[in-house]
Amino acid sequence: MYLYRVVRNKYLYDLSGAGSKLFGGRWNSPGIPTLYTSASKSLAVLESLTNTPPAILQNDFSILILEIAGKILTDEFHEKDLPKNWKTYPAPVNLAKLGDKWLLARKKLLLKVPSVIIPSEFNFIINPLHEDIRKVKITATEKLELDGRVAGNIK
Repeated sequence: MYLYRVVRNKYLYDLSGAGSKLFGGRWNSPGIPTLYTSASKSLAVLESLTNTPPAILQNDFSILILEIAGKILTDEFHEKDLPKNWKTYPAPVNLAKLGDKWLLARKKLLLKVPSVIIPSEFNFIINPLHEDIRKVKITATEKLELDGRVAGNIK
């Protein structure tokens, strides 16, 4: 299985979840580490564009390609089972609490969740506290290069 993540270059090889531990996210509260990834490169970029201006992404970020070898059991949160406000911004606290409970249980390495941006596509939460984190390998990195129409510098 391959997963994709857009990452600031200076943190490219950090799989500790330190950034989300500091600030929290839709699926975790501050103080609890996690890694946010997507099932495709394009979704990873789109997710990043919702939080970071294109000019910054263009200059200081790369795409991290992760491979998880072997059979990995995955949990999944289905849209129908999530709170009605799961797509709101800022993310509802009850959603982070749901993710916290999953992360702290440490039962599985991966949690498949629908994307807020495109609910029929999926993001994967990686639990860096799970014993199988050692199965997550960085297979490649690519400098993030956005088309000028996306980056805002049309020429």
